Amino acid sequence: MGESRGEVYSQWDHLSNSGSWAGDPLRAWQKSALCAWEAKNRTGVVEAVTGTGKSLVGTAAIHSVLELGGVAIVIVPSRALVSQWAGNLQRDLPQAKIGLISDGTRNDFTKCDVIVTTVQSAHRAPLKGRSLTLVVADEVHRYGSPAFSKALASGYSWRLGLTGTYERVNDDGIETRLNPYFSGTVYEYSYGEALADDVVAPFHLAFVGVELDAGERSTYDEAEERCRESSDLLRRRYSYPMEWRDFFARVTANSKEGYGDEESILCGAYISGFSKKKQVLAQSGAKAAVSEALGETLAQKSGTLVFTETKVSAVGHAFRISKNASVWPLDGDSSAEERQEKLRAFERGSLNVICAPRILDEGIDIPEAEVALIVAASQSRRQMIQRMGRVIRKKADGRAAKVMIYFVTGSSEDPTLGGHEAFLEEIIPHARNTVTFHDEQKSEISEWLMNA
Repeated sequence: MGESRGEVYSQWDHLSNSGSWAGDPLRAWQKSALCAWEAKNRTGVVEAVTGTGKSLVGTAAIHSVLELGGVAIVIVPSRALVSQWAGNLQRDLPQAKIGLISDGTRNDFTKCDVIVTTVQSAHRAPLKGRSLTLVVADEVHRYGSPAFSKALASGYSWRLGLTGTYERVNDDGIETRLNPYFSGTVYEYSYGEALADDVVAPFHLAFVGVELDAGERSTYDEAEERCRESSDLLRRRYSYPMEWRDFFARVTANSKEGYGDEESILCGAYISGFSKKKQVLAQSGAKAAVSEALGETLAQKSGTLVFTETKVSAVGHAFRISKNASVWPLDGDSSAEERQEKLRAFERGSLNVICAPRILDEGIDIPEAEVALIVAASQSRRQMIQRMGRVIRKKADGRAAKVMIYFVTGSSEDPTLGGHEAFLEEIIPHARNTVTFHDEQKSEISEWLMNA
């Protein structure tokens, strides 16, 4: 359902000539997505890969409801995104009155046309709109939990969900809560379509395999055995599903109950082992050594994002890289002012590298970056795709992005053992080239970063 498919209807062409629109002209795929949404009674989810401009689809939908005298509510997962959306809406819809609910401010529709709010605020006290109200749910996959789904009030007549990847790992919230509300996905725009349409930058892909040291391997194997034993018993005695996603969702739900019976104890043992494995993989010393060896090369590149799973790992890689390049570890505790200051420095080129645990996975606009180092590859296809999306935004000079995925050989991360299969099947066919290195090939890895 991409740019090359389907008719682009003329009713969205008028935006560029409208005095109330100051945004960029819509791409063909964005117009097609809006038409698909209109055809489904202005209800549905648009799934478009990160970096292709899905937020502008939401802005155009807001413009359309305001033209008819309605109002709009934008729900986002973080305070940083409240500020980002509010600023972008004020820029692109200069005649609209933009309000927000965040950091002690609580506007309403007595003086505002659009309200931007966090889902944390909205689910506690859903906003009452007017007879014609549009809700734009950014990062909509986040709102499938029993609590957050309460933000999606039944009185909102137009409904638009936006996401880079419409999936949840730990529960069935897509099927039981989001799809009934949004009536499912109305448009999808994939990597392959975006590349074919010249909407995103081309990319080179590399894998770097590392070995655990003896202590790390012992800890990992012990945790792996704990997971294996508990999963076998859960499947044999309690008929837990074989498919991992369904299995993990049920384990997660039951481990939180904490009844103290055998089933809950086994679920807790599995989660404990799973978490320990992730920690060992995330904080591998060999991975940090690779990052340190690449420091001089990264100092010469125009922006590198290092994706980790833990704060400890982000700080550790930042420390190792700092020996040869300017770097900053960003996390959820960073103030908005500090974050903006560092992002501006990154955009200017005075900051070479940003290391972050998950906070870069969703939503926040990051200045143009050339390299992504994925230190700890997530089990979630969604997270992996969003991470990659951070560096495939089209570059002004047309250069290709470089994506490097670290993995521990013989672990759940190892692509030769099926690690990240769904994610890799989607991206490998579109990479300009794909290579695999061992961590001892540090000079070859540096050369690839410089010249691929």
